[in-house]
This record gives sequence, structure tokens and C-alpha cells, in this order.
Amino acid sequence: MRRIAAVIGVLAAAGACRRAQPVREIPMAPAHAEEPGAPSAPAVAVSATGPVRVAGIAFTPPSSWRREAPESSMRVAQFGIPGSSGEKDGTVAVYYFGSGQGGGIAENAKRWQDQFTDATPGPVTSLERSGLKVTVVTTQGTYASGMPMGPSTPEPGFALWGAIIEAPQGNVFVKATGPKALIERSRPDFDALLASLQSSTSM
Repeated sequence: MRRIAAVIGVLAAAGACRRAQPVREIPMAPAHAEEPGAPSAPAVAVSATGPVRVAGIAFTPPSSWRREAPESSMRVAQFGIPGSSGEKDGTVAVYYFGSGQGGGIAENAKRWQDQFTDATPGPVTSLERSGLKVTVVTTQGTYASGMPMGPSTPEPGFALWGAIIEAPQGNVFVKATGPKALIERSRPDFDALLASLQSSTSM
């Protein structure tokens, strides 16, 4: 019995020593990576042709738009709208910052409108396309073009058409700016873009 008690005592002491040692921290993967069936595809897929796939949605840009390399890392896609003779081209920028990122809808609508001085804001309208909620923002006036936190150039006689799409993986922002007449002529193209909206998994 004394021998058994001695063995038990040795084992208990060894266990106490192990518990006294600091536990090594193990980096943990994001929880969604361990969920069965979690999507492994990237949130953004933009090719030289065909639809733009981002945040679980897809849309088809008009064929007349020129596909361009994004001027900023914040843009996931960028297009040029060709102007007529002597008219500046327009720019369409697509932004996606991640799930829950990028700010609220009202906040971004106001931010876009505040980029214009002498502005004539249009209505902020809500609609639905293929089960997706979309907020459309329009305004016109003198546009302060340029990158955020950088120098800006006043562009009088400009207009903006913007759409905030509530996608499954977070808001997607589509912002078109250019000469007022060009943006007005492009309204059918903007409408066609929204009409093409659908879940990217169904394409």
C-alpha cells in the first residue's frame, strides 16, 4: 500500500508541474473556415470580358464601356464611359470593402452628394432587382474629382449616378461620374446594369 501511495504521489506532483507551466497560444483560423461547406471562392472576380462577380452577386457592364485598370486599391473594377467629340469621358468605379465594411447606406449617399459644390441633389431612391435591395443616388454640380485624402480638381457641369447594392457578402458600391450630358445619356446603360443583377451562384 505504501508503494501504491508513493506512485500516486509522484503522478500527482508531475501533473501539478504540468499545470503550472504556461499554455502555449495556438493561432486560430477564422470560424467560417471551419464550417462545413463554407465558400472558398474569392469575394471578387473580374475578367477582361463577361460579368463582374463580387460579394455573391454578378452584373454585366454595357459593352460600350471601356474596361480599365483600377486607379486605386479600393476599387475592384473600373470602366470608362466614352464621351462624344470634345467631351470628357466618364468613369465608373466599383467598390467592395468586405462584409459589414464601408459604412451605411445613408452615410455613403450623403458622402457622394457632398463631393459636389453648387449641387442639385436628385432623389435617393430604393428599388429591388432579383431580390437584391438597391439604393440609387444622383446629383449634379461642380464635382471635386480626385482620390480620397488627396488633392482634388473641380469639375463644373458634372453629374453622379451611384448604386449601393446590398449583396449577400456586404454592400457593393457602383459610382459613375462625368459630364452631366454624358451621365444623362448613360441612364439606359445604368438601368441595364441593374437589370442584369443576380446571384453569382446562379450564373
